[in-house]
Amino acid sequence: MNKDPTTANDPNPDLEFTTLQLGVSGSRFEVWRTNLIYAMPIVQHIANPGFYAGNFNQYVSAWSASLFDTRYGGGPNGSNFLRTVTNTNTLISELEGKPEQVNRLAATRIMRVLTFQRLTDVYGDIPYFEAGKGTLEGEFTPHYTQQDSIYRDLHDELRGAVDQFDASQPTFGGADLFFGGDVEQWKRFANSLQLRLALRLVKVRPDLAQSWAEEAVRADGGVMKSIDDDAYVSHETGPSGGPAGFNTNANSEVMQNFPGQWLSETFVDWLQDKADPRLTEYGVLAPEGLDGTLVEDPAQQRGLPNGFDNNELADSDEYTDDLDQYTRIHPNLRGLDAPMFFQTYAEVELMLAEAKVRGWNVPGSAEAHYEDGVRAAMNSITRYGDDTSVSESEVGQYLSDNPLPGGKEARLRAINNQYWAATFFNGIESWSNWRRSGYPELTPAPEEGDTGGELIRRLDYPQSERDLNGDNYQEARERQNISQSDRLTARVWWDCGAYAEQCAE
Repeated sequence: MNKDPTTANDPNPDLEFTTLQLGVSGSRFEVWRTNLIYAMPIVQHIANPGFYAGNFNQYVSAWSASLFDTRYGGGPNGSNFLRTVTNTNTLISELEGKPEQVNRLAATRIMRVLTFQRLTDVYGDIPYFEAGKGTLEGEFTPHYTQQDSIYRDLHDELRGAVDQFDASQPTFGGADLFFGGDVEQWKRFANSLQLRLALRLVKVRPDLAQSWAEEAVRADGGVMKSIDDDAYVSHETGPSGGPAGFNTNANSEVMQNFPGQWLSETFVDWLQDKADPRLTEYGVLAPEGLDGTLVEDPAQQRGLPNGFDNNELADSDEYTDDLDQYTRIHPNLRGLDAPMFFQTYAEVELMLAEAKVRGWNVPGSAEAHYEDGVRAAMNSITRYGDDTSVSESEVGQYLSDNPLPGGKEARLRAINNQYWAATFFNGIESWSNWRRSGYPELTPAPEEGDTGGELIRRLDYPQSERDLNGDNYQEARERQNISQSDRLTARVWWDCGAYAEQCAE
């Protein structure tokens, strides 16, 4: 008789999977803190003269821990929607051992890889093999797994998932917000994620990086073939946006309610130097505010310098504290129904270009992959709406003016600078690729903050882990040589961290 009338008695895998994908896309709470406050300013896509910690090399405990808190525990409100680690494990346990559910199971395993890669790239060693099993197995104090072991298992999960797909069995269909249940697209996404895993390892395991990359392009289904394979969530506005804005784009929720994001001077200068047509698609000068007249002349755009607060801007001979004189993120990119990208065909083509430059056995030429990657990056922004686009003639002129140069290092620089431009708004990925590649060549902001002036290379764990999972928390910190003074600068394993056996940096 004692039944909760608000809880479903029989699990609905389709609903659970949609919820999982929206949870990975995230809520305003952790997306604001992890992406907009930390990752995007660190990699100098955006700047903020007020309180954005990544702009000033600062440690703010709750902000640094926000992605960890939400993905494992649901965040400050304990939202079940955001507990993606627990939700993936629960859904996997419901689907395992059922032959008719193999496609749903395989797609869920791939989503699990996406969730954990983002977590480990931000924090390093994290609870992995024992994580999210509190409800299932009563494990509430999970050990932290070393990142090298996590990466190996993520690779194995992707290979197992691709092998598991069976076109004769049902899929999530319309409940799948990424690919509508298309099995072949899921295979290409999994193989493309493996290519991303591979490139992460170029400094610490170049042999494994090459092996995984070559395996990914040869695997069943291959890698992404066009922008139709982009992995993203299309959001909806609706009257309320769903529970706590869950159906709306979290970046946009922040930007509409707290419009304190300007394009970084570093980013604007780079785009202007290359006469990049994306400049006025990404940003716009708004001297009368975003609701007034917008100045879309590329030559008049001006980026806000990273690391300057309002007082420093006012005291500077070079800058001004009139923030209306700096380029803001374009209103077209701020819609509550804007897409949230996780991996794109553009990224895949640029990674293939790098693979060719490194001499790996992947098909095509570095030049062709580079051009296809740049073209795809410019074409993908049309997903923000009809008013956001780059014409084919502009793309052609850009590639003519900015071809892939000669020389290995110059090629790697050009490819990864383009990756930086292509991953605008996907701050975790852009920041991670900068750490492993060294490009773009960023000059730290003139603010020592809590890093001694160094750029931030990881975020730190929640203080609650010290209190509730203390032994495992402390073991992980000691293994990675993380002290209070370098909790933002200690490197993760693939970035030549403490227990990396080699470093090709």
